[in-house]
Amino acid sequence: MILRERIDIPAEKTFDICIVGAGASGLTIASDLAGGRVSVCILESGGVDAIPIASDLAVGENTGLAYAELDTCRLRGLGGSTQALGWGGLCKPLDDQDFAARPWVRHSGWPFDRTHLLPYYRRAQETLGIADVNALTQRQPLFPGRSDIISVDHLELCRHNRPGKRLCHTLESASNISILLYSTLLYLAFDEHRRTVASAVVQNRAGETVHVRARTFVLAAGGIENARLLLLSAGPGSDERTAGRFFMDHPRFSIGTLVPADGSVLKTLNGLDRIRIARGQRIRSALSYTRQRPYLVNGLTLPAEEQRREELLNYRAWLEPCFIGQDMVKLRAMKERLLAYREQRLHGVEVNAAVRAVGREGLVSWTWLMHLMRPSSLLRSFRLLHIVEPEPEPESRVMLSTKKDRFGLPMVNLRWQLSARTIDSVLRTIAILGSELTKSGLGKLVVEPEEMAGLERPMWTWHHMGTTRMHADPGQGVVDAECKVHGADNLFVAGSSVFPTAGNDTPTFTVVALAHKLADHLLHIVGG
Repeated sequence: MILRERIDIPAEKTFDICIVGAGASGLTIASDLAGGRVSVCILESGGVDAIPIASDLAVGENTGLAYAELDTCRLRGLGGSTQALGWGGLCKPLDDQDFAARPWVRHSGWPFDRTHLLPYYRRAQETLGIADVNALTQRQPLFPGRSDIISVDHLELCRHNRPGKRLCHTLESASNISILLYSTLLYLAFDEHRRTVASAVVQNRAGETVHVRARTFVLAAGGIENARLLLLSAGPGSDERTAGRFFMDHPRFSIGTLVPADGSVLKTLNGLDRIRIARGQRIRSALSYTRQRPYLVNGLTLPAEEQRREELLNYRAWLEPCFIGQDMVKLRAMKERLLAYREQRLHGVEVNAAVRAVGREGLVSWTWLMHLMRPSSLLRSFRLLHIVEPEPEPESRVMLSTKKDRFGLPMVNLRWQLSARTIDSVLRTIAILGSELTKSGLGKLVVEPEEMAGLERPMWTWHHMGTTRMHADPGQGVVDAECKVHGADNLFVAGSSVFPTAGNDTPTFTVVALAHKLADHLLHIVGG
């Protein structure tokens, strides 16, 4: 691997493949091509820092539902958003139903089913350190014999949750891979026929502008930036009827308190505490403890048959333990402060002490102590954090803003919207869960009337999907089943921006699987 911080490529040099972005997608593709005869150039606008500082180039406008500041949504640098302060490592393949064209879900359906992607899921299993992908594809009743409705789906905390570091080790001895750091793609320059990308117009932090030439180009810059770059390049894939539309993120709603009927039910539900399991993994990893068994996490959901019968969108709820004496309002405020300090760190503000993260009063408060210690003997109930699949909505979109970045190019204007069916699906799913808890005698779901106001103010999960969606019809999508841009001869897109639908959470595993699939296709057309 040739790693450069300055563009010094000979003017006559033409790579076989140029990949824009050194995140999970870009590095996975490069690692599959490492050591071969295909020459690969990766353009990365960030550096090698383990904790990158968000670039001002990611700044943009939010003109839809309230959303996070865009320069804190994605991390630049080797590994992209899988670096520290980014991805938490939860993995799960999409469900069978996610690939299907469901009559009750507008714009649903992938060009292939999950069986087609299964070989690439198995390769992603190796890349990310997953024990068994087959174990993550089933839903099971949580209380067999008492309820067939209340179920769990399975996720795994992967061993290689910083794939950027691991994949760079794979690339180190590969002389056919060049990674150009601090190299920001401004736009793609097309030839006179407007079908073939001739070069990537790039600028580094020294202000130098260079044309990087390649036979094939891959955009792997993230779910928002991929769409922005296509719109800026004004070539194939920039049609505003499809490009940038169908932006999806998994909305989150904190609604309802689940009160178990007895200690046995409480104990079973406590096993769904993902925070406790994730902390155990991190502690053992820090102590260099090797654990053979995988770290599995279960989320509360409904059977696929029930979702189909009731015409619901896919769904999961995380259970958040509530302990005796906790003040949930204070706990929520402390979590918001932690999130605010994360954003400050991404802006380069040093935050050195935990006291400054939760406040001096937080460290000594009973509320925060319960959150940290999570004692089962003081556990009484659970808050439900609902995560729902968003119905693809064409008016939820990425556009070009009238504001300009430091290169004089339009910034992003993000307009996040949710369809009425998405909100209705949340409401009906909550009603089904509440009814089933009561009917089965497992407990009750207490929902205060004022909680429903939260449906108008969804939180997000930083999952940017759908803006260059995959579809066989150029009038309904940006790329085909091989992730090739419709109407372009040599331009492909990688990442979750090609997702036609979003599933019920955790897109990274599918992102890596699609990257392996695209790498095989590129090797066939370029290296064959």
